[in-house]
Amino acid sequence: MHERRWSRKETELTIKSDSKRAIKSAIDAALGARRELERYVFKNPDFRTSLDPMSPKGRDYPEVVGLMRRASEIVEIGPFAAVAGTISQMAAEAGERSGADAILVDNGGDIAMIGNRGFQVGIYSGLSSISGRLVLTPEPEDLPLGICTSSGTFGHSLSFGGADAVAVISEESSIADAAATAVGNEVEGDDVESSVKRGLDRADDLPEVGGCLIVREDFVGVVGSLPEISTLPEGKEVLPRELLQT
Repeated sequence: MHERRWSRKETELTIKSDSKRAIKSAIDAALGARRELERYVFKNPDFRTSLDPMSPKGRDYPEVVGLMRRASEIVEIGPFAAVAGTISQMAAEAGERSGADAILVDNGGDIAMIGNRGFQVGIYSGLSSISGRLVLTPEPEDLPLGICTSSGTFGHSLSFGGADAVAVISEESSIADAAATAVGNEVEGDDVESSVKRGLDRADDLPEVGGCLIVREDFVGVVGSLPEISTLPEGKEVLPRELLQT
């Protein structure tokens, strides 16, 4: 299994695949998507700042914009809530078209995986005592799959909640990314358990969301159908967003 890291401005990719060619194709696709999005936002700045769904103007807009728009309308949130997951999704799909049997693209915690081989994904949750100890293990039959994470206590995500980590799964990582933000916004207030339950209720109501895991302080809640969850012993935590190949 080959691995490569690549970054451009806010886009920070870790890519794993059985094919070096697929990794290059994934990077090319991510760079192309970034450039197309930057050009579109330059002409349509409201698309970046809107906190509500916003349809693209006209009919001539790039694929990255269309995927973000679709995710935002499904989840009922601003389109830029889906940006990282959308780029992961487009990069992974490009890698698959280049011949990868298995590929995983992690864009700062927003993951798309495609192929015939599962990966283990460690969930980093800031200062929570269980940060780095929860691991999701999708099986090959679960793929394609997006696993996207939002947090109100660390990282670059815009969140109005206080969750240490909200991990959402969906077949499309564009939707999982938007949903993670929307769910995270509900996890607020002094009552930790109640706030997590509100987030889980929001996730359960969202179409095309398969499951959700929320960590706030030492409380963990789950809803829906998630890949196998395991807990690493204390002292054996994974690093932030470290990906473990099965």
